[in-house]
Amino acid sequence: MWAWTDSSIVLSWLTVPHDTFKQYVSNRVHQVRTLLPTCQWRHVSSEMNPADCASRGLMPSELPHYKLYWQGPDFLRDPPQEWGSDIARLPVEELPEVKSVSPAVCLAAPTGEWFTRFSSYDALIRGVARVRRFIDICRRRPVVRSNTLTRAELDGATRAVIAASQRVTFPTLVSDLQKLHRLASKPLARLCPFVDSEGIIRVGGRLRHSELPYDCRHPILLAKGSYLALLVCRHWNKITGHSGPRVMTSLIHRQYWIVSLRSVIHSVVSQCTRCVRLRAAVPTPVMADLPESRVLQCRPFSCVGVDYAGPIPMRDNKLRKSRTYKAYIAVFVCMSVKAVHLELVSDLSTPAFLAAFDRFVARRGLPTTVYSDCGTNFVGADRQLRQLINSPAAQSIITSGKSYCDWKFNPPSAPHFGGLWEAAVRSCKRLLVRIMGAHAFTYEEFTTVLCRVEAVLNSRPLTPASTDPHDLDCLTPGHFLIGQPLLALPPRTTECPERSITDRWKLMEHCHQHFWRRWSTEYLHTLQERGKWTRDQPNIEVGQMVTIRDSLAPPLEWRLGRVLEVLPGTDGVVRVVRVLTSRGIITRPAAKLVLLPGNGTGPPI
Repeated sequence: MWAWTDSSIVLSWLTVPHDTFKQYVSNRVHQVRTLLPTCQWRHVSSEMNPADCASRGLMPSELPHYKLYWQGPDFLRDPPQEWGSDIARLPVEELPEVKSVSPAVCLAAPTGEWFTRFSSYDALIRGVARVRRFIDICRRRPVVRSNTLTRAELDGATRAVIAASQRVTFPTLVSDLQKLHRLASKPLARLCPFVDSEGIIRVGGRLRHSELPYDCRHPILLAKGSYLALLVCRHWNKITGHSGPRVMTSLIHRQYWIVSLRSVIHSVVSQCTRCVRLRAAVPTPVMADLPESRVLQCRPFSCVGVDYAGPIPMRDNKLRKSRTYKAYIAVFVCMSVKAVHLELVSDLSTPAFLAAFDRFVARRGLPTTVYSDCGTNFVGADRQLRQLINSPAAQSIITSGKSYCDWKFNPPSAPHFGGLWEAAVRSCKRLLVRIMGAHAFTYEEFTTVLCRVEAVLNSRPLTPASTDPHDLDCLTPGHFLIGQPLLALPPRTTECPERSITDRWKLMEHCHQHFWRRWSTEYLHTLQERGKWTRDQPNIEVGQMVTIRDSLAPPLEWRLGRVLEVLPGTDGVVRVVRVLTSRGIITRPAAKLVLLPGNGTGPPI
């Protein structure tokens, strides 16, 4: 059966399930399909549709002779395959009377605490109190009409927040307590928790008969992972002026009992920028291996470290009212055998240091490598000391081809990089204080004292004294300089057996090799252990925010900076970095930097 219609919308309705449309159209489409289940529907234009004669009407005189009404359109006389193609159906989106579908969205209840968007305990409590007041106003409950919140409103908001937090962190504890079930958690069982009249879980404890306030006897129980516990610790850290964990613990326990409170407080303090800056804990990279100049056999004073000691008060002559002035001591230390050479320097100028260096070279030989500090770490140094290192005159002498001397500078503000000569400076000053006291010597007197101090320093044993009564001679730096300690007594007899020059040279070489064997077997192994900085720590990374320690300023006034470049050592450990500050780029050791929170350890508070 064939059915025809001149409505493209009706043809499209018949090709779509009837329940897609609104009720009226859906019923008609369903009725047509029920009455004509096997009918094939096609489109006919309005000019060739006989049904239009009845729907639009004809004059009585036209109806008997109206061919379209009695015989139909001419194409029906042709075979069906010649009727032509049918029109395209409209898509469902363009059809009228389509039923609008409203999706039903089911939102899952939040699994965590809903107030994690708040970063402050005060903001949370006051925000909840405002919302509760608004609800009371909407429900026409009596409320206080004022801009400020009352104590009762704040207490009510606090109870609501605590109850919400406990429902999330202790989901089954309330029911277990009400049903008198045995608690599976041993830490909670020790606290004997109970549910008060307001539905809040409190600690039962053993202080029920004390005279403490109710909140102190039965503090509110909070879980370790609760966000409310974190906000409480942040709040009291701020209230107590970042005074530390002990004060925070005592004050928090007056109202709350947080499981593993110490670890929560440690997390809060470690993430607090102000606490980190006040504590000023610096990274301590593992102590580096000794350089080759410390562990290889070489000529004494071939590798030296130099530092300044002073100032030392001196006077022109022995007269009572003679002029006093300041002098300095240039301390040269052999890197291998710890021998010491002292030179008196009149001031911190470049010519004075170069003259002292020339005297050292003339008496001890030209060193291959010289290590020194580069900054204000010299004792009593000032801006002239910087000029000493960076002046063109000093640089031309140091780097000239005739000197053949490699000069290496430690990072600024890193005295621990030169611990060998810093220790020698300390020993020299200690002896000078004991010898000089408060007296000011003349140049001749002080030069004599300085040579005596040098002899004492070079007569110190390199290794601890042996308990063997037959081992009387300790190895000292003097053995590598003159064959014996500089303060040793001369032999009683001056008679020497006659030997040839070759035999004498062989004897001296034998003694020399004997000293170096003792150096390798007795002294070198004492340098094996690391006295401190023994734990591996993560390296400082580029981009981390730091504060730069300054002994002349309080911690909160230390300069901020960002790590621009790291300079790792041969072992891959970063001990020196370049930092970008508001005043430019500076080089500092890792031990002078305080890492701020937010460098991969969570957001700062």
